[in-house]
Amino acid sequence: MDMFQYFLSHQLENTSAFSDVFRTAKEIHHLLGQKSYLLNHYLSMFFRLITEMDFCTLEDEVYQSISDLQKKIRDDLENHNNYIPIFDCQEPSTEIELCWTALANSLLDQALKEFYNTYTRSYHLSVDLVDMRQTEQKLMEILGNDAWEQFQQKLIQCFLPCSLMQLFHYGIVIEISKHFLSRDLETDQEIFRLFLNHFFIEKSS
Repeated sequence: MDMFQYFLSHQLENTSAFSDVFRTAKEIHHLLGQKSYLLNHYLSMFFRLITEMDFCTLEDEVYQSISDLQKKIRDDLENHNNYIPIFDCQEPSTEIELCWTALANSLLDQALKEFYNTYTRSYHLSVDLVDMRQTEQKLMEILGNDAWEQFQQKLIQCFLPCSLMQLFHYGIVIEISKHFLSRDLETDQEIFRLFLNHFFIEKSS
């Protein structure tokens, strides 16, 4: 695999154009007849969800999440909490960075869980998610599962090439990766190199 090409590629192969979405919506209107208001209502809620995706706020959320995790690691190191791994190094900053690296999985999981809970609550304020799910159910019952899911797939391909959670996930991964690249002042080695040395010693012992 050409990693750089993958990095820049448009990864979603099956895409829908705006015109394709509206053409299908018009066809569904005809199928629904007098109940076409259900689709209009659903699309109104769907577009409201899309416009709630604020990328500037999302960036702030990433930095805030990283800051909270950083503080937690420092506090837990000071309190000698059991889950914190112990590294033999002179520089306190290196110890923190090695902890970041060792705990990357759980830190990412924690950040994603908190983000999901926070945004579920905040989206309830702008869109009635219960109403949206009930409207989806009614449309599915009238149109059938396959027809409705095909239309939803067109909406996703056109308006959600990646989800809000995926964007946040990627933002956290970038910030965690920065910790991997920070350097130990004593040895001038990147943290991930020190961690790999420790990891292999730990695995072989």
